[in-house]
Amino acid sequence: MNYKKKRLVTVFISAIIFGLLLSPQLALAATDPVPILNYLVFQSDSDRTLIVGDANNTIHLILYDDSNNLFSGSVTAYISDTDGKITYYSISGSSGNYTISNVILDEIGDYSLVISDRNGGYASGTITVVNAVASATGSLIQNSKQTVTVKLTDPDGNPLGRKPVTVDGTEVGANSAQYNTSYDGTFSFAMTPTKMGNVNILYGGHVVLSLSVEPAYKSGGRIVSSTADNAGMSAEIARKGWTGANTVILTRDDLVADSMVAVPLSKKFDAPILMTPSGSLDSRVADEISTLGARTVLMIGGTGAVSEDVEKSLTDRGLRVIRIAGLDRVETSVQVSSWVGSQGTVFLANAYAEPDALAASAFAAAKGISILLTDGDVLSPSVRDRLTAMNAREVVILGGTGVVSQNVENTLRQSYSVKRLGGYDRYETEQLIFQEYFNTKSPQSPLYFTSALVSASDVGGGKPIADALPAAALAAKTGGFMVALPPKNLPSPLSTFLLYNKGYISTSTIVGNSGAISTDLEQQLNILLSH
Repeated sequence: MNYKKKRLVTVFISAIIFGLLLSPQLALAATDPVPILNYLVFQSDSDRTLIVGDANNTIHLILYDDSNNLFSGSVTAYISDTDGKITYYSISGSSGNYTISNVILDEIGDYSLVISDRNGGYASGTITVVNAVASATGSLIQNSKQTVTVKLTDPDGNPLGRKPVTVDGTEVGANSAQYNTSYDGTFSFAMTPTKMGNVNILYGGHVVLSLSVEPAYKSGGRIVSSTADNAGMSAEIARKGWTGANTVILTRDDLVADSMVAVPLSKKFDAPILMTPSGSLDSRVADEISTLGARTVLMIGGTGAVSEDVEKSLTDRGLRVIRIAGLDRVETSVQVSSWVGSQGTVFLANAYAEPDALAASAFAAAKGISILLTDGDVLSPSVRDRLTAMNAREVVILGGTGVVSQNVENTLRQSYSVKRLGGYDRYETEQLIFQEYFNTKSPQSPLYFTSALVSASDVGGGKPIADALPAAALAAKTGGFMVALPPKNLPSPLSTFLLYNKGYISTSTIVGNSGAISTDLEQQLNILLSH
C-alpha cells in the first residue's frame, strides 16, 4: 500500500473512532429536559388581593420551573372570571420576576390567573377582588352646608392615596363631583343637601360608602326619672351626661336659691349637679356618686341648706367634702364666684328671681362668667366688694327694673359698663337673654326644655320642680342651652325666638315628666322646630 492510500485509511479510521466517541454526548444532549413553567408565587398579599375597578392594579409574581429554579422565558398571561370569561394581559419580566400591569377587574369575587409558556408549562393562582373601604368624619344635614372628610383604604387599612373618587349627591338635590385623595387616602367635600336620602361615595365605579342625610331637626325625646322628685331627676340627668366624674356638686332639692349660680362651677369642674333632701342623703344620689367614681363633693349652701348629717354620710363613704356657703344666698353666690373666677363680665340677678339666673346659666358657664345675686333695691356690699376684687369691667343685669331696681343700675354705672336684659316677665327676659347670647355662627345644641316652676311661689309654697338646675349643667356640658316653660303652653316671646332661630336648632330634649312639660306642649314644640 502506497503512502497516500495508507494515510486516507488512517484518516478514515480516526474519523470513525471520533464519531463513536462523540455520538453518546450528542445523544445525551438531544435528550436533556427543557425547563418548563411549573408554579407561581405572589410577591405580596396586595398582589393577590386587588381593588375592584382600580385602573392601576399591578400584579408582581415570581415564576418557577419544574426543577424549582427561577423561570426565565416568554410567557402568556390571562385572567378568567367565575363565568369563564378570559381576558389576556401583557406580562413582562425575566429571571423569575414578572409583572402584569393595568389589571382592571370590575366585579367582586375570585378570579383565576393562568401563566403559560411555549413548551406547554403553566402556573396558576387565585386573585381575590374586593371593594375599597371608606370611612367618614362629619355628617350631612338637610338644608345645612356641612363639610365631610372621607378616608379611603384597602381592606387592610392601608391608605389609597392619589386616587380618583366620585361623590354622588344627586339623590339629595346636590351635584355629582370628582375628587382626588391625598397621600394619606383622605379628601374633604362640602355639601348642602336639600332632600333626604343618601350621598354615595364611589371608587372605580363602585359604591364604597353611603352617607345618609340627617333631618335638620329631630326630637331627642324625654329625660324622665322613674319618680317625679328632684333628687331622682338629678341622678337621671347626671347619667345622661356623665359616665364618670372626679367631682360632683350637691345641693338641696327643695330650693334652687343657693345653687342657681353653680352651673358655671359645674362646667369648670365637669361636675354634674345632684340634689338631695336637706336632712339626709338620698340613696339614688349616693349610688350615682359611687357610679361616677367621684372623690370630691362640692356642697352648695350652709348647714341649713344641706345638713351636717348629709356631709357625714359623704365623708363616711371616703369622699372629700368642700362646703361653699355664705350667710345667705347672696353671700353664697359671692363664695361660688370665687371658685368660678372672672372673665371681665359678671351676670347679676335678683336673689329671689330664680328664673332669670337659670335662664342665663348655661351661657354663663360656656363663657366662664360668674353669676352674682343681690337684693332687688340695693347693691349688696359683699357683691360690690366682690366686683372690685374680680376687676370686673361689665355687669349684665338679668331682669327688668321690677326685680333689679334702677337704683342698683345707677350705682353700678358709676364704676362699670352696664347692660340690662330684662322684659316685662320672666319669659320675655329669657327671650332677651337668648337673643343676646345664642350664637348662630356656632349654634348651641341640643336645646333642653324644662319646667319654669322653679320657685316655691310657682307651686303655691310647695317644693318646686327643679329640673332646670341639673338640666342647665347638662346643657353646659354638651354645648347646648336650656329653656324653661310653663307646663302647658308656649309663651309668645319664646315662641317668637324659637320660630326665628329654628334653623339653627338641630335637636331638642324634654326634661321631666308630663307634669313638668305636657305631651301636648311637647308635640307643639316639635312641630314648631321642624324644618
